[in-house]
Amino acid sequence: MRGGARDGTGRNVGRQRGRGQRQSAAAVGSANVPAASNPGPSLADSCTGAPLKSQLAAAVQGGASVIVATGTKAGKLVTGDPATAGAPAFYQMTLQSVQTLRGPVVKSGSAAWVPGPAPGTSASPENSALLAPGGRLFAIVWPKAATDDLVGPTLQLAPIVGAVVVFTPYVCWNLAGLAPNQYQASTPLRPVPGGANFGGEHQAAENGLYTVPLATVKQIAASA
Repeated sequence: MRGGARDGTGRNVGRQRGRGQRQSAAAVGSANVPAASNPGPSLADSCTGAPLKSQLAAAVQGGASVIVATGTKAGKLVTGDPATAGAPAFYQMTLQSVQTLRGPVVKSGSAAWVPGPAPGTSASPENSALLAPGGRLFAIVWPKAATDDLVGPTLQLAPIVGAVVVFTPYVCWNLAGLAPNQYQASTPLRPVPGGANFGGEHQAAENGLYTVPLATVKQIAASA
């Protein structure tokens, strides 16, 4: 979980991210079965809080927006003490082609920040949100007033590849009841700060990447 992530009640759970991430990886690794046939040990069981619909509803009640957009790195970052800032660093993104599914309208051209590892630290799915080529994403946009983060608004995001949303282990999404599939597409994903691509065909189950159809996610958001 990251600095700006929230559990099902809207409470900031960023300070717990390190321990929760290790539990997520261990749970997936011990499953030894494809996610489609046994999604229980995936992200659905490793994250604190309520299922996705309740999570989104709590976010909107807390003043956040739920969006689909295209995100582009703006080249700016800020750093701070994670104990007080919410994360080691925050990376600025510009949001374009924004579709606000719930909550206050987010305008195209708006700036937002993504928590991630400190500059110079190796970025991976275990410490960074991921982006697909082209930058399409599904996200909760948390206003600064609702977080303990250094900057705002901050994004709790999941990349969109084709017709699916790819939920990663870094951001706490509860997929209970959604029977997510393991991500096996050929499209690689890249950590927000940059670095080596991750994902793609023939990935082991331990990669922690799971998909839900974008249409399903939109329906959940609309009814949250």
